[in-house]
Amino acid sequence: MRCVMRSEKFLLQDLVLTFQGASEALEKSYRELQNHVRILSEDLEREREKRIRLERLAAMGEMAMELAHEIRNPLASIELFASMLDGDHADQIVRSVRLLNHSVTNILQFGRPIVPSPSRVSLNELLEGIRTLIQPMADQKRVSLGVACQSDCELVADHELLHRMLLNLVLNALRETPTNGSIRLTAVHGVTITVEDNGPGISEPAITRIFDPMFSTHRDGCGLGLPIVKRIVDSHNGTIRVESSNRGARFVISLPQNQHNMEVVSEPLTCS
Repeated sequence: MRCVMRSEKFLLQDLVLTFQGASEALEKSYRELQNHVRILSEDLEREREKRIRLERLAAMGEMAMELAHEIRNPLASIELFASMLDGDHADQIVRSVRLLNHSVTNILQFGRPIVPSPSRVSLNELLEGIRTLIQPMADQKRVSLGVACQSDCELVADHELLHRMLLNLVLNALRETPTNGSIRLTAVHGVTITVEDNGPGISEPAITRIFDPMFSTHRDGCGLGLPIVKRIVDSHNGTIRVESSNRGARFVISLPQNQHNMEVVSEPLTCS
């Protein structure tokens, strides 16, 4: 009889231990499930916020495109009438309108594919044209704007796209360069085009993101200029790299001599 009672006692203890173990395992599984549900809820909330943000950006983008279209016609009229006038003030109006039109074109170009229309381009004339347009702004800020390019340096590319690309880079450099600073544009054999300044430089984390749409290191920036620069370089089968230090930033653009994926109707790129 004692053996039977002892056996039942051990059996009961085993059942209690088994129940405790199962209960602890169930509690652990429940805590893990709660934690998993919390993580999923947070992920869903982030995705919801991200979707709402994207929807708002899309709506803002459509509105910006419509406004840009509406603005272009009055700008063309202002530039036309100002170009008929004489004097420095008229020249300044034309220059300002062209810069404003450049900003509008950036907005329109952001939502469209970039398809180059190649022709023979004089890099010296291209760089000098950028300097002529930006010089009054540089003078106002007392920033030296230099150009170094041989007169016979040419390439086959889309002149308007390269002009927009360099204008974005120079305007960005001018915004970051301090008073009495300097910006230099160069074009050399290869062809390699360089835009460099002696501003504060770009931080390492920012360098990895500067070509991302809507990212800007400046509070007045809209984050469209540099992404469009990258798209224009890509459309010409080129590459762009950024070098930065506390002595300034340097954008180096390399364009291939043979534009295989472009409808080139003239000779390949040369730079003698």
